[in-house]
Amino acid sequence: KLLKHFLGYIFKFVTDYIMNLCLVKIFTDSNGIAYGVTRLVRPRGTHKATIVWLHDIGENGDDSARFVRELNLPNVQIREHIKWICPTAPTRPVSRLGGAVTTAWCDVTQVSENMEHDLASINTTCVLVANLLAGEPAHVMKGVGGLGLGAAQALYFASCYVVGGMRDMGLNAVVGINGWLPAWTNFLYHIDSLTVSGTLAASLPILLTNENSMVPFQFGWLSEQSLSRAGIPVTFRPNDGRDPTAIGNWLKTYLQL
Repeated sequence: KLLKHFLGYIFKFVTDYIMNLCLVKIFTDSNGIAYGVTRLVRPRGTHKATIVWLHDIGENGDDSARFVRELNLPNVQIREHIKWICPTAPTRPVSRLGGAVTTAWCDVTQVSENMEHDLASINTTCVLVANLLAGEPAHVMKGVGGLGLGAAQALYFASCYVVGGMRDMGLNAVVGINGWLPAWTNFLYHIDSLTVSGTLAASLPILLTNENSMVPFQFGWLSEQSLSRAGIPVTFRPNDGRDPTAIGNWLKTYLQL
């Protein structure tokens, strides 16, 4: 009996390990550039929520998987019930890095409120995120989050959602760690043109953190103000950065775990 129990434990451990290391090759961007592999971090308990997590410049799905596991440390409930989908961006030249080739969701210049935006690639990544979430069960909560450039992509996805794109998805939460809102002036135009859904905006809580080392505080604050103006409940924490406890507790509250 002890041997049978031990072998069963080993089988479950190996199965969980393989499932958590599941790698999937998917999608190409608008220029035909292939996205990388996707890392899945599966819940060990009842599946109650799915979050697509987007990494920063020069990182990949493995880095995202490690990061979200750090978020799980302070709270057992989050660890047990969230499925994390961690895709890898295409490899491309990045203007901010002097043209160096690395993983990035889009090309990006120096971060500022007047920066240029690679909207073709940003919109293609939105389609990727929507496709990843579309395959999830209808009863689970759904969210998008990211770090740095991944956070910017997640916030842009949220802005598209409340304008009416992907309204059938049922997005429940967005997290942007050290991020900003790309094409924020376009979003203000939608607000002024009354094309933002007040119902969708009011039901989409966003956590936005900011560190001056990457995103100027003024631009982080401007991004928060733009989202709030649309009626989105934004929690803006300019000094928390990557604090895993604060992020974990926020997710527990707004995903009702």
